[in-house]
Amino acid sequence: MRKEIYKIKNPKHIVFGDPLYFEDFKGAELKRLTVDYKPPKSFDAARLVLLEKPNEKYPEYTDRTMTLYLAPRQTIDVYADEKIYASKKIDGKSIGVDTARYYLSIDGRDDIIRTGADGWWGSFEEYYRENGKSRISDAVVLTVAIPEEQDFNRMKQMAGYFFEDMQPVTPKKQKKMEGPSR
Repeated sequence: MRKEIYKIKNPKHIVFGDPLYFEDFKGAELKRLTVDYKPPKSFDAARLVLLEKPNEKYPEYTDRTMTLYLAPRQTIDVYADEKIYASKKIDGKSIGVDTARYYLSIDGRDDIIRTGADGWWGSFEEYYRENGKSRISDAVVLTVAIPEEQDFNRMKQMAGYFFEDMQPVTPKKQKKMEGPSR
C-alpha cells in the first residue's frame, strides 16, 4: 500500500462524470449521475489523498484513487484521516460511466480520462448535520478511481495538473510510550 496526503489550494468548482451524460441529460437526472459542485466559503481547507493498494477481490489488480476532502480548517484533518464525527449524517452517490471514460474539471483545468471499462469510477459524499429544518454541510469527499494502466507516478502527475500548490502533509507520528529503564 502507498498513501500520500497533500494540502492543496481550495477548488472553487468541480465537475466529474461521463461526458455523454453532460450532453444527454439535464436537471435532476444529470445531478443524480454527475458532480457539479461549488464548495461553500466555510470550506477553507482542502486535502488530496493519493492511494494505491491491492484490489481485495482481485489481487492481480491494483486500485488507485485520488480522494479530495473539503471542510473547514479545524476539521479537515479528521476527514482526511477517513474519520467522521458520530453525529454526522451522510448523503452520497456513486459516479458511473457508460462510455469507458470520464470528464474531470477542477477550476477549469479539465481532461477526459479513458477508463478502459464502464462501471463505477468514483463517489461523492457530503457529511452534514441538521439544525431544525436546515441542513448544514460539514465536509465533502470526492473519490476518483484511476485506470489500471496508470501507475502511482502517473496518478501523481495527473493530480499535479488538476490541483494547484500540492504540499506534502507529513503524517503525525504516534508518540511511543516508554517504560522505566533498567
